[in-house]
Amino acid sequence: MPPDRYPTDLTDQEWAVVSKLFTKSEHRGAQRKHDLRRVIDGCLYVLRGGIAWRMMPHDLPPWTDVYDHFRRWRKNGKWEQVNAALREQYRTRRGRKAQPTAAAIDSQSVKTTESGGPRGYDGGKKISGRKRQTLVDTEGDVLKVRVHPADLHDKAGGILLLSGLHLWFPAIQLVWADTHYQGLKTWAKDRLGWTIEVVKHWWTGVQGFWLAPGQEPPEIPKGFHVLPRRWVAERTFAWLGRHRRLSKDYERLPESEETFIYMAMSHILVKRLARPPSHLH
Repeated sequence: MPPDRYPTDLTDQEWAVVSKLFTKSEHRGAQRKHDLRRVIDGCLYVLRGGIAWRMMPHDLPPWTDVYDHFRRWRKNGKWEQVNAALREQYRTRRGRKAQPTAAAIDSQSVKTTESGGPRGYDGGKKISGRKRQTLVDTEGDVLKVRVHPADLHDKAGGILLLSGLHLWFPAIQLVWADTHYQGLKTWAKDRLGWTIEVVKHWWTGVQGFWLAPGQEPPEIPKGFHVLPRRWVAERTFAWLGRHRRLSKDYERLPESEETFIYMAMSHILVKRLARPPSHLH
């Protein structure tokens, strides 16, 4: 890596992938002050490094200019659009259809800071903060994310996340979920036409066993055990967790957190697409 580049800076190959997704007017507007590529580098520096906007290094554009772009993109949903376009490109290059037919839903509770904004207490996770309701495809790439106070139950949060998504993802027929989304089954079938399949261990909810005389009860395994399909969303949370700005919810607005999540997933996809096709898997 050249000494004057940060690890988060876009390479020429990565810029060639993502630059096509920004309009000519955005390029012209950014170039009047600072190059758009360097503005995006600044956003990625904040995202991966977990720094405050005012701590932007002096060799990147001024933090006020970078933040103004971020705020504009938050308001017009730009990074969600970029994420969608890159995800479809990546699926196509993997030999899959652009639109997924199955997905997985899960939530992640994270602590908030003193920044303010809506928050709540998740009694199950013992966390005061917010939840990230996330829908991913079978590759683990983000389809949709909604951030809300942590005291909102996953059933209500799932409805908030999934409402209307059958119009955006008409090919989806099956969604894998954990037991917290059990109450969504009828709603999803009636409103979206989707089947929600709850994935759980065979011993979940078992209170006792009916045994024949002399028969020993089956042993319930101890510790953590990976569940089929459920691990896909958990892996996505691990990918996002590499970005220090997402280690907590530092944002005053939930929409800012959502924008950072779409940006993080977009950066992951850009890196994949910038590689030669033989290295995509």
